[in-house]
Amino acid sequence: MIGNGENTSICEKDTYGTFFDDANSETSLLNNDNYSRVMGKMSGSVVINVKRPVYQMDDLHDGNTNGDVDLEATAKRKKVSKLKWSDVKTVVPAIDWLFTNYNWSDDFFKDFVAGFTVAVLNIPQGMAYAMLGNVDPTVGLYMAIMPVIVYSLLGTSRHVSMGSFSVVCLMTGKVVSTYAKSHYFNANINPDLTDGTAGTMVDQAVSLQPHQAAAAYTSIEVATAVTLMVGLIQILMYVFRLGVVCTILSETLVSGFTAGAAVHVVTSQMKELLGVKIDNHNGLFQIVLTYYDIGNRIRDVNFATTTVSIVTVVLLLSYNTHLKAFINKRLFMPVPIELITIVIGTALFQFTTFSEDYQIKLIGEIERGLPDFKPPPVNLLMSVIDESVIIAIVAYSITMSMALLFSEKLKYTIDTNQELLAQGVGNVFGSFFSCLPFAASLSRSATQQTVGGRTQMASIVSAGLLVAVVLWIGHLFQPLPRCVLASITIVALKDILLQVRDVVRVWRTSKADAAIWIATYGTVVLVEIDVGLLAGVIVSLFFVFSQGIGTGVVVLGRIPDTDLYVDMDRYRRAVEVPRVRIVHYSGSLNVTNRNVFREKVHAVLSRYDGQLAPITISINSGKETVVRAQCIVFDLSGMHYVDSPGLTMFTRLVDQLNEAGLLVYVAAVSGNVYDCMRAQQLGSVQFFPSVHDAVVYYNNLEELRA
Repeated sequence: MIGNGENTSICEKDTYGTFFDDANSETSLLNNDNYSRVMGKMSGSVVINVKRPVYQMDDLHDGNTNGDVDLEATAKRKKVSKLKWSDVKTVVPAIDWLFTNYNWSDDFFKDFVAGFTVAVLNIPQGMAYAMLGNVDPTVGLYMAIMPVIVYSLLGTSRHVSMGSFSVVCLMTGKVVSTYAKSHYFNANINPDLTDGTAGTMVDQAVSLQPHQAAAAYTSIEVATAVTLMVGLIQILMYVFRLGVVCTILSETLVSGFTAGAAVHVVTSQMKELLGVKIDNHNGLFQIVLTYYDIGNRIRDVNFATTTVSIVTVVLLLSYNTHLKAFINKRLFMPVPIELITIVIGTALFQFTTFSEDYQIKLIGEIERGLPDFKPPPVNLLMSVIDESVIIAIVAYSITMSMALLFSEKLKYTIDTNQELLAQGVGNVFGSFFSCLPFAASLSRSATQQTVGGRTQMASIVSAGLLVAVVLWIGHLFQPLPRCVLASITIVALKDILLQVRDVVRVWRTSKADAAIWIATYGTVVLVEIDVGLLAGVIVSLFFVFSQGIGTGVVVLGRIPDTDLYVDMDRYRRAVEVPRVRIVHYSGSLNVTNRNVFREKVHAVLSRYDGQLAPITISINSGKETVVRAQCIVFDLSGMHYVDSPGLTMFTRLVDQLNEAGLLVYVAAVSGNVYDCMRAQQLGSVQFFPSVHDAVVYYNNLEELRA
């Protein structure tokens, strides 16, 4: 029987076929005196000689001729096992790396140095980024303590430095400015909103909408409500195994998004850098309107504040550009230039009267000690859910981009779903201790890895050191000008701002990726951060969608004397198999591209002129296709998914070909697609594990008929 291939061989004599004539062909070749000469002619190539029967798909079920799957065996394999100790270590990875595999004699010193360095960097960055969130500067230090300890125990990345991140803090700050209304009655929290008179503050409060005036949430209450909701969303994503969401935000999209968000961060700090009052703008062209206001109020700029800002920025940029690399090569840890700047600025304004003489705004009162345990306002959760979803995805994606970068560089694995759990639980825990949503810092993570950090023990050390800062040192920074922290923020964002230059490189590589970058960046800058992220995702999905529709349908030809079948348009050595048209399709077949697939198949069926009489195939649209072949072989090795509408269309196409008198074979189909097609009952279609099986089967069938 041909179907079982009992007496059929696909082995055909090739250039060196004379050495493969008997069952002991390999021994014959090795013992041949001309072996060296032949191998030299092969120019280093290897001859593959396979001798086997022709198989159909059903023959591969090892006696199960009907092709049914052993459901009982499958059920046993999928049976859920009881909870094991390994499952506990999966949920809490610290059990494994800290208590089992941690090398205290070798790793701890390196982790301590990295943790100390990161703690030093966390002081200026945490305080500066907390200002973006419209909360007290010490909140930025809290963020590097409470949630970071949780992440260190639950996270799978060894090198990311969690805590405050400018973009996430800015997005949270926008929510805080929307829902925190009590600051209208406290000029010390946000003095830019008042002119210092009680009457003005009352008038502003009265001018609010009724539901706004009734709200009495403080800035930190709104911020912690956002943090709690972000954590709950991330935990929910973990439950539904949505760690794959990080793959939606490509590197190109994240680059455009962070570069655009950095422009928002810089713009939000202009009032601190210049010492001028600027109205808050939301919606379309808010950045343009902000700089328009700055131009109108240029006469109100505080020149003393501006001078301090310029001096701070110039000093930091000069060090980073000209001295940083030189000095760091000669020291075992980086020089904390930002912390040094803060210390100098604090000392200068502590022992002088510059701030009073020139009306330079200072940080003001900083509370000593760790934050109290306080639940976030639950009533506010549903009000901030929309913004929290965006913040949760952005924070997770930014963290994962850094985590995957280090894991690929240092050869270890990251569990994307476990990262969701670690960040979600960290945010929920942090929301009860006055924390904003946290994420990985690009600069601190790079420093932690460069200095030599081995594990998350570095983050635990950093958190412990920051506890001492909060308890005994933090209040010493009260005389520090706010413009110094704003300057540190601007300089820290330099590399992210300069990502705008990436668009040139991206354009040369891929026009589609460049369009994604430009759409994301432009929308973030001109409209809003969350709208820009949505725009980037939509453009990305558009290109994925369009590429899915435009997947390739090509005709395959055979490389003579081999079992290789390749694109005839690409490879000149390929020749068409007589009487057989081999159609290769790559991509999914679904409701969006089924008609395109059908049209492309009809097009390639009529492209090559064989020696046979033409066969006319009617198409649903009334057109006709003329094909010169007797057998159509569909190579579906590149089809990874088919839905019901796509399968229905493929069935109709097969019926049209059968009605025209053509045999239809399907080759190299994947398991899930094969199951769908078998369930559809495609009539006379026969399935083969390879294209060569189908071709040899047809040729032998023709020989029997002859």
